[in-house]
Amino acid sequence: MHHHVRPTKVKVHAALLLLSALVMAAIGWSANAYYLSALCLLVQALLLWRGHSLALFKGILLVNQVSGLALILVLWLGEGLGDAKLDIAGVMLLTNVMTGGPLMSILAVGMLPALHKGRSLFAWFQPAGAMSAAPQAA
Repeated sequence: MHHHVRPTKVKVHAALLLLSALVMAAIGWSANAYYLSALCLLVQALLLWRGHSLALFKGILLVNQVSGLALILVLWLGEGLGDAKLDIAGVMLLTNVMTGGPLMSILAVGMLPALHKGRSLFAWFQPAGAMSAAPQAA
């Protein structure tokens, strides 16, 4: 195992992702598409808890954020798109739902800054010694 003690941020964010997965699963009883959001949130919670696959974890957060923002902007400012407005909005909505839905969008606001190099969540995803390993002189 590459970490001995989980940082508090990891515990808090993983718990919030798990709670969000449960909420989305409950919503899934009424709208089945939200089961995908629940599954994605659960996978994200597991990736964070274990500290594996930083690129996948961060990629899902970024796709979720971009699709949510694009959805809002197209619905708000997309009058000039004509009939394509609804097609684009539909694709962005499906993309957002498949990558964790609106709850992931809210949680990503706090997690993305912490995933930059030198920050706590970034360090959690790095193998033990990778951050402190330096070439040794012969």
